[in-house]
Amino acid sequence: MIYNAHFEMATVVMLFILIIIYFWKKNLPIQSNRLYLNVLILLVVGTCFSALQCYYEYGNDKMSLSASYIISSLAFIIGIAFIGMYNSYVLSLFHYKNKISVYSVVSYGVILCGIILVLTNSFTNLYFYMDDSGKIHSGSARNIMNILYMFIIFLTLCIAWIKGKKKDTKLLKLILHVDILIALSELITNVCHLNTGFIMVVANLCAFLVYFSLRSPDYYIDIRTGRFNLNGFIEVLREKYDYNESVSCFLIRVKNYHAICRIYDEDSLQEVQKQIAEILKVKSGERNIYHIGAATFAIFVENTREVKKLYEKIVRVMPHQWNIKREALSHEYSYYYVTYPDDSSDIEDIIQRIHYARSDHEGHHKPNELIHLRKEALVDAVRFKEVAHRIEEAILDNSLELNFQPIYSFAENRITSLEVLSRLKDSKHKYINPEYFIHVAEVNHTIIQLSRQMFEKTCQFAVNNRIFERGITDMNINISPIQCQDKHLVDELKRIAAKYRIPLKRFHFEITESRLTDADAVFETLTKLRKCGAKIALDDFGTGYSNIASIMLMPIDFVKIDKSLLWSYASGDNEFLNELMPMIRSEGKKIIAEGIETEEHIEILRRMGGDFLQGYYYSKPLNEKDFIRFIDAHNKNKSENNKN
Repeated sequence: MIYNAHFEMATVVMLFILIIIYFWKKNLPIQSNRLYLNVLILLVVGTCFSALQCYYEYGNDKMSLSASYIISSLAFIIGIAFIGMYNSYVLSLFHYKNKISVYSVVSYGVILCGIILVLTNSFTNLYFYMDDSGKIHSGSARNIMNILYMFIIFLTLCIAWIKGKKKDTKLLKLILHVDILIALSELITNVCHLNTGFIMVVANLCAFLVYFSLRSPDYYIDIRTGRFNLNGFIEVLREKYDYNESVSCFLIRVKNYHAICRIYDEDSLQEVQKQIAEILKVKSGERNIYHIGAATFAIFVENTREVKKLYEKIVRVMPHQWNIKREALSHEYSYYYVTYPDDSSDIEDIIQRIHYARSDHEGHHKPNELIHLRKEALVDAVRFKEVAHRIEEAILDNSLELNFQPIYSFAENRITSLEVLSRLKDSKHKYINPEYFIHVAEVNHTIIQLSRQMFEKTCQFAVNNRIFERGITDMNINISPIQCQDKHLVDELKRIAAKYRIPLKRFHFEITESRLTDADAVFETLTKLRKCGAKIALDDFGTGYSNIASIMLMPIDFVKIDKSLLWSYASGDNEFLNELMPMIRSEGKKIIAEGIETEEHIEILRRMGGDFLQGYYYSKPLNEKDFIRFIDAHNKNKSENNKN
C-alpha cells in the first residue's frame, strides 16, 4: 500500500534528525558510538530502499521488473548487513572483542550465506520471487534464514553477556527488549504477508529506544569547559582495558587550585579552566581533552614516548600567572603519567593511581616535573586513606591514646614537667608513626577534633592522677598551625580546662614554625593564649626552618632545641650552639633540649645554660600507669638525695 512508503519516508526524516543530534552532541570516542552511527546510516539507506520498493510495488507508477528486482535485492542485502552491524554494536556495548571463534564463524557465516542467497536469487528464486504484478514473495530459503538471523541476534546477546559485562543488567534488558521487538516484527511480516519495510520501521523505532535509554552524551561532558569529564575519561579507559589496547594517561594538575577556590568566585575560575583546556587542545593536536577534576586535566596518549613529547610541548607554554579580577595570581603545575599495561594490568589499580594524582597529597605534587605514577604512589595513597579512616574512627569512638615523656629541670634538679604525645593504632593494632598521622590529620583538617580530644584526655589524666600534687608543675602539649586558624580555639581550650578546674598557666603549647601556613592567625592565637596565662614554646628549633628572627618576632617563652643540633654538636660536626644558646637567652627565652641520651649531652647543656632536658636518658614516652610509677619513684629519690 502506498501509505507504507510515506510512513517509511517519515521514519527516514526522523532518523536524519537523530543523526543530526548525534553530531550536534559531543560523543565519546568509543567503539560503541562509532558503530551506533554506522547502524543509523544503514537504517537510513535500508529504509529508503524499502520505501522505494513499496512505492513502486503499490503505487501508480510501475517500474520495470528488472529495476524492481534490483531495488528489492539491495533492500534485502542492506537489511542483512544491518543485522551484522547491529550484532557488532551489541558486542561493543559490552566491550566484548569479537575475535575469531565458533561464534564469529557461525554469525558471520549466516550473514554471508544470506547475502550469497540474495545475490544468486536470480538463478534460484530461493530467497524471494516476484509475480507478474511485481509483488515480492518470500522464498523457502528466506524463511529459514529469518530463523537463523533471529538465532544469531540472540546468540550475540548471550555471548556478550557471558564474556562481557555481566553486571550491567539494565543494558542486558534493554537489548533483550530490542531483540524481541525485531523478532516479533519479522514474525508479523511473515504471518500477515506484509512488506519488508515494516521490519525497517520497527528497527528505526528501536534505534530511538536505544539512544534515549542509554546515558545521554551530556553525562560525559563537563559543563564548565565543554570537554569530556571524569565519567567519560573512565569510560574510554575501561574500553581500552577491555579491548586490551595499550595506552598512556597524561595528567596536568594545578597545584594550589583548591586554595585559590577559597579566595575567588566560581565564574572567574571557570574562565581559567577554559583557558587551560584551550591551551592543551592546541598543543595536543587532534587528541581529546578530559577535565577530570576541578584542578586536573587528562589526555590519552599512545605510549610513554609520546607522553614525554607532549609534556615538553605543554610545560613550555603553560602560564604561571593568571589575571583574576585584575590581580596577578602565581601558580604551579604538576604533570603525571601512567601506562596500561606496562605499569599495571589491573584497571582498578590504574584508576586508583589517577585518583591519587587528583588528590591533595603534597608529597607527590612536584611543580613542573613529569612524575611517573608507579606502584609506590598507590601504596602511599592507600596508606594515607587507611590512616585518615583510623583518625576518623578515633574521633568518633574517643580512642586516641596518650603517652607522657618526663622533662627534667636543672633549676630544681628533678622532673617538673612532661610532654603529652598522641598515639594511634592501625587496623592491625600497630602504632602509626605520630608525625605521619598528624600530617594526615592536618591535610584532612581533622586535626582540630583530634587535638580537642587530646587536650581533654590530658586534663582527665591530670585530675585522675592528681599530677600536680606529684611534683609536676607544667604539661607541654603540641598545637597545630591549622588549629590556630580556628577562631574558637582559645575559648574551647579555656572551656575544657575550666571543666577540670585546671588553669591554662599549667600548659605549655608547642608549635613548629616549619608548618606555619597563616602566620597572622598563628600570631594572634598564640598571643591570646599567653594573655590567658599559657606559655608558648617554639618546637624543633635548629631543623633548618627556624631562625633567630622567629625567636624575636613570635610570642614565645621557650625554645626547644632539636636533637639533631645537639647530637651534631656533641660529635664535633658543628659549633652552632656556641652562638645560638647565648642569643636565645639574651632574648629572655628559656631553653628546652630534647634528645638527651648521654651524660655528655647533659654537661653540654649545663655548661651552656640550658633550662630543661628531655630524652631517653631519663625515660622514653610512657603510658599513663608507667609514667605515674616513674614520676613517683624518680622524684621521691631526688627528694631523699636532696635531704642527704
